[in-house]
Amino acid sequence: MKKLHYYLLVFIALMTFGCEEDINTEIPEEEELQITSFVFQNLDPAAEGVIDQENLTIDVKVPRGTDIKALVPAVTYNQDAELIPAPGYAYDFTSPLSFKLSKDVREVVYTVSVTFSKSDDNSLEGVSFPALFRDGTIAEDKIELDVPYGTDLSEVEVSFDLPAYAEVEPASGSLINLENSVSVAVTAENGDVKTYTLTANELPQDVGVRAFWIPAPWHSPFLRSYEEIQKGVDLAVELNFNTLFVGTWAQTRILYPSQTLADNSSYNTPEDGLFYDYQGGSGDPLADLVEVAHANGLKVILWYEYGFMSRTATPPTPDNDKILAVHPDWVGINSYGQPCNYNESDYYYNAYNPEVQRFMLDMMLEAVNKYDVDGIQGDDRLPAMPRNSGYDDYTVARYKEEHNGEEPPSNFNNSAWVRWRADILNDFAVQMYDEIKAADPECIIAFSPNPYPWAFNNLMQEWPVWLDDGVIEMLSVQCYRSSVTSYEYTIDEVLSYYTTHGHGNLELLSPGLILYGSSGLSDPEVLAGQILANRERGIYGESFFYDVPLNNEKIQAVIKAFYPAPAKYPELP
Repeated sequence: MKKLHYYLLVFIALMTFGCEEDINTEIPEEEELQITSFVFQNLDPAAEGVIDQENLTIDVKVPRGTDIKALVPAVTYNQDAELIPAPGYAYDFTSPLSFKLSKDVREVVYTVSVTFSKSDDNSLEGVSFPALFRDGTIAEDKIELDVPYGTDLSEVEVSFDLPAYAEVEPASGSLINLENSVSVAVTAENGDVKTYTLTANELPQDVGVRAFWIPAPWHSPFLRSYEEIQKGVDLAVELNFNTLFVGTWAQTRILYPSQTLADNSSYNTPEDGLFYDYQGGSGDPLADLVEVAHANGLKVILWYEYGFMSRTATPPTPDNDKILAVHPDWVGINSYGQPCNYNESDYYYNAYNPEVQRFMLDMMLEAVNKYDVDGIQGDDRLPAMPRNSGYDDYTVARYKEEHNGEEPPSNFNNSAWVRWRADILNDFAVQMYDEIKAADPECIIAFSPNPYPWAFNNLMQEWPVWLDDGVIEMLSVQCYRSSVTSYEYTIDEVLSYYTTHGHGNLELLSPGLILYGSSGLSDPEVLAGQILANRERGIYGESFFYDVPLNNEKIQAVIKAFYPAPAKYPELP
């Protein structure tokens, strides 16, 4: 009986312990649905959202400028739940977007908001000075500006290229005094400040030829009267030019009374061949121009614009050409037996004929002997002849005499035939130099041809040979281009020949820039860029075609920016 009682107690105890254990064991609750990370990994750097699990919001800051209409989120969340919209695709976050996380009957909804973080960018991206047509150079916390000698630095407009949302002091567009260094503070959107020191450096005084061409009076009023000469010279002085290339010979007319022209044309007197019915002064336009120009420190170089050319558009004949009326055999002839021309437009006298050459030289010597001119300039037509020339009776006979009776090649581009004719023109350049220097050793011999080799391939002008022969003292190659890029290509081409022939003195190179072309007035910004291209290459002079556009305020602004003070005149070789 006792034993039974014992086993009963043990059974009761075991049952009691087991029931207590079952009653105290908790059933684990299910884990909450949660988004644990929300990141735009395709941004650099990646943008991670700040998650508020209590309010079910996610705030993401992205850099300024981010396209928030197409952001791809990478989302991490717990359990095997479903997220709508699904991660890994691009969504538009311009407005808050809801993301629902669900499993079975449970769901939570997060609101995702994307905003832009404040930029910390306070680095200047560029500094320009519009009135000076120049940019500053930025290096770390320094801004350097090189300006021409004589630039007025007391009030200079400055323009800053800033990062987005940044501010600058002094303000962009303001006038600043650059006579001393100026502090420039750039403040980023987040308040970070970077300070720069802006310093202007005045360059040494330029040494170079600053010239412009004055065409015949039917293109410009400059030479029509004594009053216009005074006005033109005053403008040249105001803009700090030092040289005038004066149109002297065009369309069988001349600037000064020429007995040579009268003797070789149907003009009755030397005065009949003058350009224009000149008014005022002494009655002699060239004498008045020389007097007024020299009184104002300007050199006068006579530009024989038409050179060996007769006329444009229509072939010259004894009926329409004053010179051919007396010398019909002076006309140039091409391989078809017609008046030779360039581009079916520019018709020429025969520059291979010594009589024609003598006529041109005698007109030049008249001016050198009678007037106190500073120089004589040949251009793209002097000496020059179209490639299709040389088939006149005189030139054919001369060629046959020097080639055992052989006829000139019918192909005007035959290399030996080209060489023979080009040598005649090269010899004329030497003769022109020698005779003018014999008359006046101080007279400058200048040329303004087209760029080589184009000039040679089209008009037989071989000016690198003239440099080798030492007969060019001043060169103004006509680099007429409508863009900075095309100009840079052309001036580099010119320099490749100029620096490897003759003396190569850049002070006597003043490239020709055009102020008015077929499309109208040249773009001032392009013009400034072309002058800067010269400066970058060590060229400190220009020749501008032509005087009339210099009266335009926009063109004047460019000239004044680059010519704020007179230049020193280069020494001749």
